[in-house]
Parts: sequence; structure tokens; C-alpha cells
Amino acid sequence: MPEFLYIVKDREGNKVSGEVHAATVERAARRLQERGYTVIRVDLVKPKHWIWYLIQPVKPSLLVLFVRQMATMVAAGVTIRRVLNSLMPQHGGPMFRKAVERLQVDVNSGYSLSQAMMRSPEFFSYFVVGSVRIGEHTGRLAETLDNCAGHLEKEFEYGLRLKQALIYPVVLLSACGVLVGFIFTYMIPKFVGLFVDLQVELPWATQKLMDITGFLETYATVVFFTGIGPALSLSWLFFHWSRTRRGRLTLERVMLRIPWYGLQIRRRMLAQYFRSFGTLIDSGVTADTSLALMGKSLNRVILQNTAIAQLDAIRKGKRLTAGLRVADKGRLFPPMALEMVYVGEETGTLPKMLERLSSYYDEEMVRGLDAISRLVEPVVLCVIGSMVAFVLLAAFMPIYQLASSF
Repeated sequence: MPEFLYIVKDREGNKVSGEVHAATVERAARRLQERGYTVIRVDLVKPKHWIWYLIQPVKPSLLVLFVRQMATMVAAGVTIRRVLNSLMPQHGGPMFRKAVERLQVDVNSGYSLSQAMMRSPEFFSYFVVGSVRIGEHTGRLAETLDNCAGHLEKEFEYGLRLKQALIYPVVLLSACGVLVGFIFTYMIPKFVGLFVDLQVELPWATQKLMDITGFLETYATVVFFTGIGPALSLSWLFFHWSRTRRGRLTLERVMLRIPWYGLQIRRRMLAQYFRSFGTLIDSGVTADTSLALMGKSLNRVILQNTAIAQLDAIRKGKRLTAGLRVADKGRLFPPMALEMVYVGEETGTLPKMLERLSSYYDEEMVRGLDAISRLVEPVVLCVIGSMVAFVLLAAFMPIYQLASSF
């Protein structure tokens, strides 16, 4: 059911803001009027558009800088309204400036900062919104904003490292594919056609190359236009399925089973989970409130299910590790992590243990990325070398065969 933000006046004439779930804006307004409120404003909280999952509306570094500057000014005692007036961004594009302007207008009209952020989901994730809301309620907004900035900075840094490790092999293999396609389509037919005219018996490698080239010349266009329709349809269905909770969970489990890449994803998920939990606990948020927030704000379904399982365990009087043991059927959290969480819970040093765990998995991820960066270059070169060797062998074997016949 859609969520709406509202600003109303109570019976004493005081402005009150909040959220309400309703099917339409009219039903939301009617429900508020039934509570005795005078409705001033009702706004729909729009979900994040799918296009922002593919492209970034603003550089993460600018968003981190914006949140950190807010934390600094709030810590200095500046009101939120004056903070937003002072931090109008000069960079980041018109969309980001428009979002900050809307933040300023919404806060001036009576919304809290967290409620105003809910209207720009493409810039402010639910984790940021939820953390800010808790900071508002606990009176530790400056500290919460600073912790959020650190959290966003870490997530951006390690996400960038993971992408950079994959850029080199993808670019090389793509360039190799284009080159081989050009050779198969234009060079090989003309080169090998000479030996066909001379009625020379072609070696097996050359014959295979000729078969592939002939197939591409004859059927490539037909295959392309025949397959593009089903391919686009399947892509559309896959995209919408992958946005469902069940689809996301299935994809995450598949990614965790991919050699090497799955290990890096697992380390990043562990670091994200422990950092998020530690950030909230260190900001003065209770464990149950932190887990409830994480169950809605984390971007991995497996991690959301873990937070919900931990929350259920706490409510039943069990330990935090009870929920961790069942995460992804017991395969996500290693025994070392479970033991450290247990010790932190026993000794009252849970925030420190969570911070150590997030730092440990961050370092493990960095070491893994460095190792694969050194390994991927020779592997890719070997693959490309094998492809080039096959093409050269197929092209030059008839020449040696023709020369040996004289």
C-alpha cells in the first residue's frame, strides 16, 4: 500500500507531521480528518525509479560530502533550516540541486529532515532516512549524520574497488571479441578463398574456421533479427522478476556461489551488515530498533532476512547469534564472526566487536581484489593468445601445406 507524508493541525492548532498508509491521497486525507486533524498537506512517497538502479543521479563522493557537512554544521549548533540554506550545492547537476531545494522547502513547511529525505529516494537511501530519523528522536542527529557519511563512504569505496577489478578483463575480452569478429567476417574469407580456388585440401583448423565464417556470413543477420525479439522479452521479464523479493534473493544466492566473485560479494555483505549494525548501536540506538531498521534499509534480501531473524531471536529471549546461524541456511556467517558477536554480547563490547568485524572483512576484500587484479592479467592474456594462435594456425597451415607440395 502506498505511503503518504502529511502535515496537519491538531485540535490545539499545533502543526504535526507524520506518515500514513492508504490506497489514494483522498483516503489518506479522509483518514486524517477522522482522527480530528485539519489537513494542510499530503504528499505521496514515490518509490525509487528503476532507472536510478542503472545510473547514478549524483556522484557518491558529493553525497558523502553533503551529509558530512550537514553533520559538522548540526554539531556546531546550527538549525536544520539554516544548514540547508547554507549547503545549496554548486556541483552535482540540476537534479541534486533541485532535490536539496525541495529538502529546504519541505523542512520549512513543517516536515522533519528524515521525512523530507523520503521524497528523494534516488539520493537518500532508506538506511540514511532511517538513521536520520533515529538521530532526530535520540537527540544525536550530528553524530548519526557523521556515522552515515562514514558508512556511505566505505560502501562507495569498496563497491568501486570491486568494479575496478572487473573492468580490465571485461575491456580486454570485449576488444578481443570485436577483433575476432572482424577477422572472421572480413579477413579470413578473402584469405582462405585463395586456397579454395587452388583446390588445396584444407587442414582441420582451417576447415573449422571456414565453417564458422560461412555460417556467420549466411545466417548472422537472420539469427540476430530472429533472436532480438525473444531476447528483449526475456530481458524485460528477467528485470521485473529480479526486482521482486524472491527474485533478488535467488540472484544473491547464485552470486554467492560464483567462484571468487561470490567470495568477494560475501565479504562485502558481511562488512556492510556489521558496519550498519555497529553504526546504529554506536549511535545509541537499541539493538531491536537497529535490527528493525536494518530489516528495511539494507540493500540485500539475505541481510534483511538475517536482521529480521535476529530481531525475532531477541524478542524470544535468545542471543543475537541465533539469528546469524540461520542466515542463508547457515552458509553466510563464518564461525569466527559468530564467536566474536557472542563475545561482544557477553562482555558488553558489541559495538567494538562489530567495528572490528567490518574492518576485518573490508581488509579481506581489499586483499582479495589485489590478488585477483594481479592474477587476471596473465589469465586474460593466455585466453587472448590462444584465440589469436588458433586463427593464425588456421590461416597459415594451408600456406605450409601448399609450399610442401612443391
